[in-house]
Amino acid sequence: MKKEKRTTAYKLFGLFGGNTEEGANPEPEHKERPKHTEKGLKEVVKYTEKYPGYDLVDRETPDVAEIGKSSRYHLGKDGYYHPSNPGNQGSAVLMFTGDLMCRAGQQTAALERYGEYVFDESYSMVKDVFSKADLVTGNLETTLCARAPYMSELGRADGNPHDNAPPSYLRAVKYAGFDLVAMANNHACDSGVYGILDTLDNVESYNFMHTGTFPKKGVQRFILVEVNGIKVAVMSYATHFNRKDKLMTEEGRKILLNKYSKERLARHVRQARELGAEFIVAYNHWGKEFTHDITEKQETRAKDMADAGVDYIIGSHPHSLQKYDIITAEDGRRVPVFYSLGNFLSNMPKEITKDTGIVKLVLSRDEDGKVKIADEGFIPCYIYESFDGKDFVTVPLFAENSNDENKDFFEESFERIKEIMGDRITCIDSMERV
Repeated sequence: MKKEKRTTAYKLFGLFGGNTEEGANPEPEHKERPKHTEKGLKEVVKYTEKYPGYDLVDRETPDVAEIGKSSRYHLGKDGYYHPSNPGNQGSAVLMFTGDLMCRAGQQTAALERYGEYVFDESYSMVKDVFSKADLVTGNLETTLCARAPYMSELGRADGNPHDNAPPSYLRAVKYAGFDLVAMANNHACDSGVYGILDTLDNVESYNFMHTGTFPKKGVQRFILVEVNGIKVAVMSYATHFNRKDKLMTEEGRKILLNKYSKERLARHVRQARELGAEFIVAYNHWGKEFTHDITEKQETRAKDMADAGVDYIIGSHPHSLQKYDIITAEDGRRVPVFYSLGNFLSNMPKEITKDTGIVKLVLSRDEDGKVKIADEGFIPCYIYESFDGKDFVTVPLFAENSNDENKDFFEESFERIKEIMGDRITCIDSMERV
């Protein structure tokens, strides 16, 4: 398939010299460069089959906020990320969430309230919860590319919603307490190859661990984290990319993305075990949107993941909560699965998209030194369009967060979420129990 003509909009990247036919060797007209190296710029051309159907925006990526310059984890020579201030050895508290989104309504509200893209207060009610964890992970379901239109500027592109947000959204994610982001989801390709690379640059600039999309060939397809002496691997896959992966060459799709396959996941699990991983967590972006019902494919894939050696499965994509269950793997292991954690932050208007929550997982060692699940629970939350004078706020449904006006709503929402998740997981109803 022949690549389309390169539009003049791409002059903004310093990549092309106007409407240049395939096969030419254009000289960039601008000396100004994006953050990528020359090699990175060449990879944009190499891995692009077709450029996104919109004009680019001539704006700079904002500077990294002060909060983004530090991290709780650092990469060691052994390939594992290690905590800068380790806690009790042999015991680790992990927390997981669903989709971290920053859509048009959130962007517009931030501009109207602050005159700039500030989102910190959306996470103000969960910050204390996350402070109790040794490792916090969420699914980053947006690209973060300043040169592409934001969703508030362009709602749809190439036939699908265009989920692209200001890079400053990462300041809020860091403020909340997230350490690691899973990035394989159906919106990963919304801003094309450049958007993937730019998003990765921004995520790394804010010192997040990340997996699910990759900048080049040869990069390890999962993250290894040592949490208080327990070696954990985190993986991230997506079953589809809204057909926007067709913007890439076959080589680009293979290198930049982590599309789910039974064989690919099994290979990654084997590699992680060989590198010493004692507990493997895998996100899978799957299922049908806006329903509590799981599909047959979700069940089949969850069983395949358990049989391959995954120890804990986190689902995303439906934008609604789906049940918790326990699968018995071929080797007899009991493997928990959350089929969908829904949105963790979004402005989607459907009521079904506003119920959410936080998974709390405690790992420890048994008498033989083997890593085991010591405790787990689910913290029901609700995404308010407005809460305590703040826009789009994720609120834990604890009694201490309620008042006379919303007490009944809190109780009803908690019971609704508890019923959706099922009776195989304990729902946590107060900060004292976190």
